[in-house]
Amino acid sequence: MAAVKLVDQQQIKLEGELKFPVIMQVRKQLENILSELNGLVHVDFSGVTGVDSSALSLWLCCLRYSQGNGTQLKALNMPDDLQGIMQLVGLEGQLS
Repeated sequence: MAAVKLVDQQQIKLEGELKFPVIMQVRKQLENILSELNGLVHVDFSGVTGVDSSALSLWLCCLRYSQGNGTQLKALNMPDDLQGIMQLVGLEGQLS
């Protein structure tokens, strides 16, 4: 089971598996939290235990959402598997 935790006003921590069956639930939780924040927000992936390609979609949706509400997201401890997916689709180095 995936979890989204607000650490403080500048950091969100993701935990568990970010895979297709839970991505929409995680997205809604993230957007609810992001709607209350502003400025630079770090998203810590250190608690993530597994990803699939839907995790990249989640990250892209969150980046787009943050542009609309005035926050700037920065990923911390992005899993190697997610970085590999980003590389596979040609997005490595383009998403913070």
